[in-house]
Amino acid sequence: MPRHLTARELVIDFLSNRYPREMSVQEIAGVGIALGFSEQSLRMALTRLVEQSVASNTGRGRYRLSPSGEAMRDEVRKWRHLDDLAKPWSGAWIGVFDAAIPRSDRAALRRHERAMRLRGFRELQSGLWLRPANLRDSVAELRDHLRALGLHPAALVVGLHDLDEDARAKATGLWDIAAMLATYRALTDELLASKSKLERLPLDTAAAESMVLGRDVIRHINLDPVLPEELMPNRALTNLIRVMTDYDQNARQIWRRFMRAHAPRE
Repeated sequence: MPRHLTARELVIDFLSNRYPREMSVQEIAGVGIALGFSEQSLRMALTRLVEQSVASNTGRGRYRLSPSGEAMRDEVRKWRHLDDLAKPWSGAWIGVFDAAIPRSDRAALRRHERAMRLRGFRELQSGLWLRPANLRDSVAELRDHLRALGLHPAALVVGLHDLDEDARAKATGLWDIAAMLATYRALTDELLASKSKLERLPLDTAAAESMVLGRDVIRHINLDPVLPEELMPNRALTNLIRVMTDYDQNARQIWRRFMRAHAPRE
């Protein structure tokens, strides 16, 4: 699976997942340059993240995540506890009605649809997105989480019961289960193969590989729709999370050595 890490992704990763929440531009540049990024690209990424209210400049060339960035950080970290998000499924659904929202603001529309996909919703028909009501969050709690992730204020989030037979059959087929299971098995194999060789690689190479592969695996886990067992067997995902947890522990040790070797002294 070809992968590429952008300067934006690298900076967000620094600020959200691996290091102290506040970092200096010198720290970010020192480590980023060692990974092959130019200082200009890293500074530009920081500037754009501040403009987009994802990060904030706290003064003296230091940066941290903004409140909206913190919501993103929490979303990235949910992969460790994905199993805790679900409860037994009663057969009910949760719907998002969004036919009334304007389509003219493309950026807002992308954030809106991204929020729904992050919580496993799929579009049943124009203006109606669905997911099984098997999350532990109440409808009100899920509504608040969706809003924090970018759901449009004009969208309605409601509980749905008693779908007719045709709608229920269509709803249960909205997710490509076979493709997700195949991807999880392939990613598990990749993690095991990477872990077996990381310690033999040069430190810079090992740090870069563990970051890029780890980010990709975590992205796939976090995009899992958390479907009930009735719709999707969870064994492949559970195994992927177990292997990723072990891989992440090893990768963090590599990154601590890498940071000591490359982070500038202040």
